[in-house]
Amino acid sequence: MPKVYSLLLIYLISTPVFSQSLSIPLEKLEGDIWVDPALENITGNTPIVVWFEDQLLGSGDSYQKRIREFRGIKRSELQRRVIYSLKRVSEQSIERVVIDLTGLERAGHISDFRRHWIVNGFSCTVNDKGLKAIKKLEGVSKIFRKRSAFSPSNQDVGPEYVTSPPKSSFDRAKVESYPWNIERIRAPEVWKEFGVTGKGTLNVIHDFGFKLDVPPLAENIYINFGEIPGNNEDDDRNGFIDDFHGFNFDSQNANLNEPRMRGTIIHGNACAAMVSGTFATGTNEVIGIAPESKWAPVIGSANIEQAVEWAIEQGADTYSMSFSQPNLGELRSHWRKVMEQASFCGIVFISGAGNFAAGNNFAPVPIQMRNPEDIPEAVLGIAGVGQDGNRPIFSSQGPVEWKTEHYSDGRVNKPDFATLNFQIRCIDLEGNLSNQSSGNSFAGPHMAGIISLMLSANPELLPWEVKEILKKTATDIGDKGFDFQSGYGFVNAYDAVKETYLWKK
Repeated sequence: MPKVYSLLLIYLISTPVFSQSLSIPLEKLEGDIWVDPALENITGNTPIVVWFEDQLLGSGDSYQKRIREFRGIKRSELQRRVIYSLKRVSEQSIERVVIDLTGLERAGHISDFRRHWIVNGFSCTVNDKGLKAIKKLEGVSKIFRKRSAFSPSNQDVGPEYVTSPPKSSFDRAKVESYPWNIERIRAPEVWKEFGVTGKGTLNVIHDFGFKLDVPPLAENIYINFGEIPGNNEDDDRNGFIDDFHGFNFDSQNANLNEPRMRGTIIHGNACAAMVSGTFATGTNEVIGIAPESKWAPVIGSANIEQAVEWAIEQGADTYSMSFSQPNLGELRSHWRKVMEQASFCGIVFISGAGNFAAGNNFAPVPIQMRNPEDIPEAVLGIAGVGQDGNRPIFSSQGPVEWKTEHYSDGRVNKPDFATLNFQIRCIDLEGNLSNQSSGNSFAGPHMAGIISLMLSANPELLPWEVKEILKKTATDIGDKGFDFQSGYGFVNAYDAVKETYLWKK
């Protein structure tokens, strides 16, 4: 990523040209500058993330207000205008302080500078003098302590790039079978009756490692044609070298092939296959809910801003997160703001509800569901059931509680919906359907696949319209109405897509 001094050079050479016709009104964060209590008495170098006062969503309750403001606008139009406006205000805010930031970097008080536009601000590593100076910068409103990036060194299990992806083997006429979960979610009925298979959609899978050349995944892997893989150049000039399929935003490189293994199962591959997998290797058994959709692998929980910005700029439709982070403290607000503002850029965020209702990892309510599945509205927190329709004892329950400096919702109803999470057959290193596995890691991808079909049928649906359709078509499987185990109910692809067509009229 560019250093601060290179940003200064950009501003000295050229001034961005903006069109007022594309701009949308932004809001201001109110109050005096706020600093995360976790930054009191810091010693040594500490990662932080900074918000400027000008944001798309100024207050903690702005999300629903702005949804009402943009009622009736198409997803593509809103996305274009919001991205434009966020990038514009980011340029303006940085321009006011770039000389000061340059001086702080040259003096050794800040390092690892990264500008963000999805939330107007920046991240960097600071010492005590750097933090004091940043507090005084023009427009700075909030400063959070950020988590350091963690890059495990697991075994590399595959090539970094699939330079010649095999042609998709999927053909509706050749389908002979599918696992019970694909049938239960009613995806084959959608393929047959509506001819909708996810074509035209991109699903980002944010996980902890992948094997990219597995046949049912390689056939649908995303390609960023602006990049030449493996030449160690940032060909498309987006700040990321060799992001041909995706990127590891924690390691700041394109290496995505160091997974955490579960026996013969790779967690990231298992999740991706449930969304975009074609035929299990050597068979005509379909393993994905949206088998003609594309998927992109992403790693990078410490740099969620970069990951989400990349996803938006690649044209992502869904963003599936099968991980759960406890004890973020006030940084929860930053994750929430990133995903709230990104949903106005057209992305539907999905997260498994977590597996913390029983066993060694038990956590009490209201922290049984953690970040990001605890984020209201902008993230769909998905629990699940098994083949018998019953909730496994591990499946995390709501409600959750929001009492941060920026958000004061109090009790929030979670999870949002239920899909499937128990004894799901997963692909192995060769793409064969292998051992069964369980967990809400798989509930989320089932929902991502369903939404991929919905957006393939109607690409102009906004994220909150997707949620309304899901609420209308979900089957109540718990206590009458909303409940803290299955949310608004069990979702199936057929009813959701059928209702999606009605929304076109």
